[in-house]
Amino acid sequence: MTRNFCISGLLILLLLISSCKDVKKENSNNEVKTEQQLKDISELSYQEIFYLLHGEDEYGIDYHGEVFGQDASEKVSLVNLESNECGNRIVLQSNENEKSIQVAIKVSFSFPGNPANEIHRLYTVKPEETTPVGHTKLCYKGLEYVIQREVVSAGFNDQTKN
Repeated sequence: MTRNFCISGLLILLLLISSCKDVKKENSNNEVKTEQQLKDISELSYQEIFYLLHGEDEYGIDYHGEVFGQDASEKVSLVNLESNECGNRIVLQSNENEKSIQVAIKVSFSFPGNPANEIHRLYTVKPEETTPVGHTKLCYKGLEYVIQREVVSAGFNDQTKN
């Protein structure tokens, strides 16, 4: 019985030591990130701006093509949703009940000293669903920048509701 008690005690001690090492690693990684200087907004590249403006579920597809019509523009809208993050969340909302809609969105912004001022993205919205596309503001280095989005084109996708 004493042997089992000693083995259990050693296992608990080893677990505590390994968890402390993990916490130290996390703290040192956070310190390195904080120590790195953020670039000035005028120095940000197009790609860096893109990643600042969009979360992983908001990427869409890069869009440089021609406008594919306005057939579905009355069936889709940009909707602001309250958010605890910087600015309101923006989603594309479909009022179509049978077909998916492809929507080209123009994202406009003006960052002091930065020549990049718009991004075009293509999103697919399934029937009667919403798709996240970003926020109304970008908070960067203690400042807020207004981000505007507008539907440039909206057409029906050949896919039907499953």
